[in-house]
Amino acid sequence: MMAMTDKKVLVTDDNAALRGLLRVSLQAFGFAKVIEATDGERALETLRAEPVDLLITDWKMQPMDGVELVRALRDRVSSPAPYLPIIILTAYADAGKANLARDAGADQFLVKPFTAEALARSITTVLDPQRSFVSDSNYFG
Repeated sequence: MMAMTDKKVLVTDDNAALRGLLRVSLQAFGFAKVIEATDGERALETLRAEPVDLLITDWKMQPMDGVELVRALRDRVSSPAPYLPIIILTAYADAGKANLARDAGADQFLVKPFTAEALARSITTVLDPQRSFVSDSNYFG
Protein backbone atom coordinates (compact mmCIF):
# COMPACT_ATOMS: atom_id res chain seq x y z
CA MET A 1 0.00 0.00 0.00
CA MET A 2 1.24 3.52 -0.80
CA ALA A 3 2.35 5.84 2.01
CA MET A 4 -0.57 7.47 3.82
CA THR A 5 1.35 9.51 6.39
CA ASP A 6 0.28 12.80 4.80
CA LYS A 7 -3.34 11.78 4.08
CA LYS A 8 -6.55 12.59 5.96
CA VAL A 9 -9.64 10.42 5.70
CA LEU A 10 -13.25 11.06 6.69
CA VAL A 11 -15.24 8.02 7.85
CA THR A 12 -19.02 8.48 7.77
CA ASP A 13 -21.19 5.83 9.40
CA ASP A 14 -24.00 5.89 11.96
CA ASN A 15 -22.58 2.77 13.61
CA ALA A 16 -19.95 3.75 16.19
CA ALA A 17 -18.45 0.25 16.29
CA LEU A 18 -17.84 0.22 12.54
CA ARG A 19 -16.37 3.74 12.66
CA GLY A 20 -14.02 2.49 15.39
CA LEU A 21 -13.02 -0.56 13.35
CA LEU A 22 -12.35 1.61 10.32
CA ARG A 23 -10.41 4.15 12.41
CA VAL A 24 -8.12 1.43 13.81
CA SER A 25 -7.60 -0.08 10.34
CA LEU A 26 -6.88 3.30 8.75
CA GLN A 27 -4.45 4.22 11.51
CA ALA A 28 -2.72 0.86 10.97
CA PHE A 29 -2.49 1.72 7.26
CA GLY A 30 -0.66 4.90 8.35
CA PHE A 31 -3.23 7.63 7.69
CA ALA A 32 -2.16 10.89 9.32
CA LYS A 33 -5.67 11.74 10.54
CA VAL A 34 -9.00 9.92 10.70
CA ILE A 35 -12.06 12.14 11.12
CA GLU A 36 -15.47 10.69 11.92
CA ALA A 37 -19.03 11.76 11.06
CA THR A 38 -22.29 10.05 12.00
CA ASP A 39 -24.27 10.86 8.83
CA GLY A 40 -24.10 12.54 5.44
CA GLU A 41 -25.10 15.98 6.68
CA ARG A 42 -22.34 15.98 9.31
CA ALA A 43 -19.88 14.77 6.69
CA LEU A 44 -20.72 17.73 4.44
CA GLU A 45 -20.30 20.12 7.39
CA THR A 46 -16.90 18.57 8.10
CA LEU A 47 -15.81 18.80 4.47
CA ARG A 48 -16.78 22.47 4.32
CA ALA A 49 -14.54 23.13 7.33
CA GLU A 50 -11.60 20.82 6.63
CA PRO A 51 -10.33 19.27 3.41
CA VAL A 52 -9.62 15.53 3.39
CA ASP A 53 -8.01 13.16 0.91
CA LEU A 54 -10.55 10.33 1.05
CA LEU A 55 -14.14 9.67 2.11
CA ILE A 56 -15.32 6.26 3.25
CA THR A 57 -19.07 6.30 3.81
CA ASP A 58 -21.75 3.85 4.75
CA TRP A 59 -24.78 3.63 2.47
CA LYS A 60 -27.64 3.33 4.94
CA MET A 61 -27.79 6.32 7.30
CA GLN A 62 -30.37 8.90 8.32
CA PRO A 63 -31.20 11.69 7.60
CA MET A 64 -28.80 11.75 4.60
CA ASP A 65 -27.61 8.39 3.34
CA GLY A 66 -24.32 7.60 1.62
CA VAL A 67 -25.65 7.78 -1.93
CA GLU A 68 -27.21 11.19 -1.24
CA LEU A 69 -23.87 12.28 0.22
CA VAL A 70 -22.03 11.10 -2.89
CA ARG A 71 -24.47 12.97 -5.13
CA ALA A 72 -24.06 16.13 -3.04
CA LEU A 73 -20.28 15.87 -3.31
CA ARG A 74 -20.37 15.35 -7.05
CA ASP A 75 -22.44 18.53 -7.51
CA ARG A 76 -19.90 20.75 -9.26
CA VAL A 77 -21.70 23.93 -8.18
CA SER A 78 -22.27 23.46 -4.44
CA SER A 79 -19.84 20.73 -3.37
CA PRO A 80 -16.96 21.49 -1.01
CA ALA A 81 -14.97 18.65 -2.66
CA PRO A 82 -16.32 17.50 -6.04
CA TYR A 83 -13.20 15.45 -6.93
CA LEU A 84 -12.84 13.72 -3.56
CA PRO A 85 -12.15 9.97 -3.86
CA ILE A 86 -15.13 8.10 -2.36
CA ILE A 87 -15.57 4.52 -1.19
CA ILE A 88 -19.13 3.53 -0.30
CA LEU A 89 -19.76 0.66 2.14
CA THR A 90 -22.91 -1.40 2.16
CA ALA A 91 -24.42 -4.67 3.28
CA TYR A 92 -26.22 -4.83 -0.09
CA ALA A 93 -24.22 -7.03 -2.45
CA ASP A 94 -26.40 -6.92 -5.57
CA ALA A 95 -25.27 -5.43 -8.87
CA GLY A 96 -28.14 -2.94 -8.91
CA LYS A 97 -26.85 -1.30 -5.74
CA ALA A 98 -23.29 -1.24 -7.08
CA ASN A 99 -24.52 0.41 -10.28
CA LEU A 100 -26.55 2.96 -8.30
CA ALA A 101 -23.47 3.87 -6.21
CA ARG A 102 -21.32 4.14 -9.35
CA ASP A 103 -23.93 6.25 -11.14
CA ALA A 104 -24.08 8.59 -8.12
CA GLY A 105 -20.31 9.10 -8.47
CA ALA A 106 -18.74 6.67 -5.97
CA ASP A 107 -15.28 5.49 -6.96
CA GLN A 108 -15.46 2.13 -5.17
CA PHE A 109 -18.20 -0.09 -3.76
CA LEU A 110 -17.21 -2.32 -0.83
CA VAL A 111 -19.60 -4.92 0.61
CA LYS A 112 -19.73 -5.56 4.36
CA PRO A 113 -18.30 -7.55 5.93
CA PHE A 114 -14.99 -6.75 4.26
CA THR A 115 -11.40 -7.68 5.01
CA ALA A 116 -8.57 -5.29 5.76
CA GLU A 117 -7.01 -6.47 2.50
CA ALA A 118 -10.13 -5.56 0.50
CA LEU A 119 -10.26 -2.15 2.20
CA ALA A 120 -6.58 -1.56 1.44
CA ARG A 121 -7.09 -2.51 -2.22
CA SER A 122 -10.02 -0.10 -2.54
CA ILE A 123 -8.05 2.71 -0.91
CA THR A 124 -5.04 2.12 -3.16
CA THR A 125 -7.30 2.16 -6.22
CA VAL A 126 -9.10 5.41 -5.40
CA LEU A 127 -5.97 7.25 -4.29
CA ASP A 128 -4.05 6.29 -7.45
CA PRO A 129 -2.95 9.60 -8.99
CA GLN A 130 -3.66 8.09 -12.43
CA ARG A 131 -7.34 7.36 -11.67
CA SER A 132 -9.77 8.51 -14.31
CA PHE A 133 -12.41 11.10 -13.60
CA VAL A 134 -15.32 11.45 -16.00
CA SER A 135 -17.06 14.78 -16.46
CA ASP A 136 -19.78 15.35 -19.03
CA SER A 137 -23.34 16.66 -19.09
CA ASN A 138 -24.80 13.36 -17.82
CA TYR A 139 -22.18 12.12 -15.35
CA PHE A 140 -19.56 13.45 -12.96
CA GLY A 141 -17.44 11.01 -10.99
